[in-house]
Amino acid sequence: MTNFLIPKREIAELAVQDYEKETISPGVMHLGVGAFHRAHQAVYFDRLLAQPAGKHWGLIGVNIRPQDSQAFTQLIDQSGEYILKTMTPKGRAIYEHIRAITQLVDGAKEPSTVDHLMADEQIQLITTTVTEGGYYLDENHALMLDHPLIKADIASGRNTLYAFLYAGLKKRSETSNSKITLLCCDNLRHNGKLLKTGLLQFLKAKQDDVLHAWVLENCSFPSSMVDRITPKPSAEHQDDVLSRFDIKDNMTVMAEDFIQWVIEDDFAGERPPLDTVDVQMVDDVTPFEEAKIRILNAGHTCVAYQAALKGIDYFDQAMIDVELQRYFTDFIKQDAIPAIGQSVVDLSSYANIITMRFSNANIGDTIERICTDGYAKFPIFVYPTLAGIYQLGGIPNKTIDAIASWFVFIHQANQGKLQVNYHEPNMAKLTAFTNDKPGIHAFATDSYLWQELPQVYPDFVHRLTTSIENIQLRFSA
Repeated sequence: MTNFLIPKREIAELAVQDYEKETISPGVMHLGVGAFHRAHQAVYFDRLLAQPAGKHWGLIGVNIRPQDSQAFTQLIDQSGEYILKTMTPKGRAIYEHIRAITQLVDGAKEPSTVDHLMADEQIQLITTTVTEGGYYLDENHALMLDHPLIKADIASGRNTLYAFLYAGLKKRSETSNSKITLLCCDNLRHNGKLLKTGLLQFLKAKQDDVLHAWVLENCSFPSSMVDRITPKPSAEHQDDVLSRFDIKDNMTVMAEDFIQWVIEDDFAGERPPLDTVDVQMVDDVTPFEEAKIRILNAGHTCVAYQAALKGIDYFDQAMIDVELQRYFTDFIKQDAIPAIGQSVVDLSSYANIITMRFSNANIGDTIERICTDGYAKFPIFVYPTLAGIYQLGGIPNKTIDAIASWFVFIHQANQGKLQVNYHEPNMAKLTAFTNDKPGIHAFATDSYLWQELPQVYPDFVHRLTTSIENIQLRFSA
C-alpha cells in the first residue's frame, strides 16, 4: 500500500496541489479538526499553499476534546494527510490528496504545546470549528458560568475552547506580543462577535483584566459564513480509496461539490490572500449568513425530524418524498424568505440551489446526523424565522410544524420507536419537556428556545400545542 508521505502526482485520478510540503510553514492554528474542517477550510488553504504568496499559510491542527483523541491519533499517523472525495449530483467522484496540515497537536494530552505554538508570532490566524454548542452562550449571549465545564476552566481546567484561547493568548501577550486574528467557522449568526463576547466574558470571570485589555487591543474577530455539506465519515469511502488507489486512508472525508466561504475583511495581523482561491472577502457577512442559516441550516433542521418520524434514512430520500418536498418548498416560500426580507442575495435562486444540493443522492447525508443537537440548533437556525413571521403579522405554520415534529421525535427516539439514535449533548435540558400537557407547555414556553415570543404572541403556544397533538396522533402507532 502507498505511504501518505509520497506525492501522488503519478496517479492520474488523484489530484494534488503543486507544492512541496517540506517548503511550507504554518501560519494558521485550527481548533477542532473534524470532518467539516478537513472538507472545507483545509481545502482552501491547500489551494493557497500552491501559490507563491501562500507558502507560510500551512495549518497546525489542534484537538481539544478527549473523546476525539482516538480519531485524532489516526490523523497524526497519516501526518495530517488524507483523501477528499467530492461527489457531484450526477454521481461523478473527484479525489484530492489534501496536505495543508503541517503539524498536529492533541491539546487534550499536550495543552502546554498548544500554548507554545499559539504564542509564536508566525501564527497569524486561529480558526475554530467546535460546533454551535461549544461556545456555551445562552439566549442572551451570556457565557454559561454555571456550566460544569466552564466552571472547571475558570478554576484552571482545560476543557473548552475558551480555556485554550486563554492560556495560549496569555503566553502570546507575554512573549511575542504579536497581533492575531480569531476566525470562527461555525454556524453561529455573527459568529465573530459571539466568539469575542464569549472569550471576553471568560477573561472577566478569570479576573484577568490585563489579558482582557490586551485582547481588545491586539485581536480581531471577523465573522464568516462557511458552507459545504459534509456527511459523517464512512468506511465505504475508505474502502473505495483503498481499492482505487491502494492507499490505506483511515481519514477519508467525503463532501458535495459545492463549497463557499465568506469572510468579513477584518484582520488584526497579516491577512491571508484567501481571495485568490475564491474565498469572498466582504465588509458585511450578514446577508450571506442569514441566507445560509435560515434556508440551508433551517431547511435541514425543519425537514430532518419529520423525515425521521417517517422512517427515512437519508436526506436526499426526504427530498423525493412528495409530502416533505412540498413542505420544504412551502417553508422556504411562506416562512423563510419573507422573514429575511430584502437581501443582496437572490434568495429565490439561492433556495433553488439548496434544493438541488439537498437532492444529491450521491452524498448519503443521514437523517441521524442532521437530527443531532436539536437544542442548540433551533434557537440559532429556526427561531429567527418563527419570530420574523409573527412580527410581520403572519402565522409561521410551517415553522411551527417543524418545531412540533422535533418534540414528537424526542419522545419517540427516547422510547426506541425510531431507527435513528438521537445524539443530544443537552439532553438534560429536555427533561422538563415531558410527554403530557405540563411538558408540552414547558416546551412551548422555554425561554432559551423561543425567548419572549410565547408571551408576546400567545397564539404560538396554542398553535404549537395543537400541532404536537396532531403529529402525535399521526405517528402514535
